[in-house]
Amino acid sequence: MDRKLRLLGTVNRSQQILELGPGYSPVAAKSAGWRTHVVDHATRDELRAKYASADVDIDLIEEVDTIWRDDPLHEAVPANLLDRVDLLIASHVLEHIPDLIGFFNSASRLVRHDGSLAVALPDRRYCFDCFRPVSTTGALLEAHQRKLTRHSLKTAYDHMAYSATVGGQLAWGPHPVAEPVLMDPFEAAARTVTLSDDHQDGPYHDYHAWQFTPAAFRLVMLEIAALGASDWRVTDLHGPENFEFFVVMRRDSVRYSDPVSLQQDRQRLLLAHLAETQEQIDFIRGTARAAADGTVADYEDLVAKVANHDRRLQELGETLAWQRAALGYVRRAWHRLRGKRSGHRR
Repeated sequence: MDRKLRLLGTVNRSQQILELGPGYSPVAAKSAGWRTHVVDHATRDELRAKYASADVDIDLIEEVDTIWRDDPLHEAVPANLLDRVDLLIASHVLEHIPDLIGFFNSASRLVRHDGSLAVALPDRRYCFDCFRPVSTTGALLEAHQRKLTRHSLKTAYDHMAYSATVGGQLAWGPHPVAEPVLMDPFEAAARTVTLSDDHQDGPYHDYHAWQFTPAAFRLVMLEIAALGASDWRVTDLHGPENFEFFVVMRRDSVRYSDPVSLQQDRQRLLLAHLAETQEQIDFIRGTARAAADGTVADYEDLVAKVANHDRRLQELGETLAWQRAALGYVRRAWHRLRGKRSGHRR
């Protein structure tokens, strides 16, 4: 399915949409007839200047209705949007927000009770976050307790120290890949120790604050809901598709009444995350380990030879089965002949 359809769902053009950070790739473009309130970190002219030298179509950047920087999102937008939004879209935005729980709380103030929150997120296994561990509920809680509007030293350092590429690409997908290579020298990470400033009045430096896989995101959403820190519940999740996955959430204030069920669901998601991590490792080992012993081509040739041997063994098994059947027929005929000869002798 087209990624825009994943995010738009069943909403129609008469309904109110708020799209957060569409930049040069809007999902619900006003020019396409959508009733969209655009929120971004800069004006249209500033965004066009920012991306002028990038390989993107800056003509797709639309007029920005609300500039959002420091205040809670629900305080930044016009008051007439409170509890009036049918669909809030955030495509590759959540991973940049310093206080994710604060964002979810603002979304609850904006989206109607029967509305939806649709997000696209990078799967940390298949993008430049591949060396970084998944974000935990505890990290989200700490960021919210501190009411962060700027990224922490930890986020800045980890982003610069552990970002990686595969074959020069910032993102790939769920398939065998070469060994990831660190993007920046250690000195770049070391500089964040003196440059980082997460205070309210400090300069904003953009990083990936949060890293998720599908199971890890489900776990975080489950736990912050169980803690009463959010009323958003995952109702639909697709992916990964290429390097991203898509999540649709609806508001649901009902908490777990059975602690056993909650524990079982948490256990299931943690085990699912281990399986996701194993998949990432297997995709890297499929080529990186082969390259350590020879070349990827040698590895692929070995796989082909094994497959050929399997085919020949199967053919041999079929031949033996045919010969066994033929010998059985001869054996039965021989026994019948012996029986007739013994009868003649009597």
